[in-house]
Amino acid sequence: MAQKRKADHTKRTGKAGGKTTGATLAKAAALLKKIEEQTARDVKRRLGDNWRDNLFEIMMTRIDLAAPHKKTFAALPKEFRHDPKAIPEFARLFWRTMSRLLKLAKAPAHPQHVAAFGVLYATIVDTFLKDTTRDHAKTMAALDKRLGLFEQFVDFASCKR
Repeated sequence: MAQKRKADHTKRTGKAGGKTTGATLAKAAALLKKIEEQTARDVKRRLGDNWRDNLFEIMMTRIDLAAPHKKTFAALPKEFRHDPKAIPEFARLFWRTMSRLLKLAKAPAHPQHVAAFGVLYATIVDTFLKDTTRDHAKTMAALDKRLGLFEQFVDFASCKR
């Protein structure tokens, strides 16, 4: 007869740099909110009529603001493994952020665009976390390429069949 696993009802602390998982995730969420607010303030006067150029400007501003906190963001996957129940809330935060970024850029922001841009954004974050160049050259190149793909998706998705 198979044994049932006992549920561990104790709160998991999953140490990461001496902080509990919950504290690390809360710190990251607060930091992301601060970066979003600072980005909106910084780029508003630099945005034009071209949504792709606007998205590039917004994304690179976010990357510049996030650079000093790279270790915090790099630790997130491990933190989510320790606290998977935190993932849905971060997913909702991520979705809302992607929607607001598209709207700030004056880009198409229907649900299919938000979803596609979210995937693009995640790949850029991965590139950013691995980018060791001081000027984020690898991230900029990847961003330019991904925005080209996103632009193709927007054109394709707007086709009426």
